[in-house]
Amino acid sequence: MSLERLPGFRNCLIDDEASIQIQLKFLIDESRQRLIQGTLQALVHVSCQRCLKPLAIELADDVKLVLIENEDAIASLDTGWDPWICADHKLELAGLVDEQLMLCMPIVNLHSSGDCLAGVNYNTGAKDGPLDARTESSENPFSVLKALKENNATN
Repeated sequence: MSLERLPGFRNCLIDDEASIQIQLKFLIDESRQRLIQGTLQALVHVSCQRCLKPLAIELADDVKLVLIENEDAIASLDTGWDPWICADHKLELAGLVDEQLMLCMPIVNLHSSGDCLAGVNYNTGAKDGPLDARTESSENPFSVLKALKENNATN
């Protein structure tokens, strides 16, 4: 499937170099429920949210959908199956694939090695020693309030 047919997923990527493989089976079970079962795999390029440089990631997802007519039918679904509302028995396959690919994207895209930290001079906020080892000479934003409180106590 081309990326032009997947506009939502395409907006998550930094380029059009993507390899997407989709295998879906369409079934009807013994209770006459319409099912879609299969796998999605993709190799895509996204932006690292730490250093903003390109990052290649692999996506993989198992698809287990039950086509339902309305939200009322969600309560009767077997566990392990996700609902897909399809009221008029017509299914736009590209829309389904687009949404499933977006759902399997990581919440945050980062280089796994952390090498990009040095390149952007990222400060993690960690101090050289434990909190108790900090010197009193470091400025305390509440030192002025402490001085005022001591002055009021002596007056």
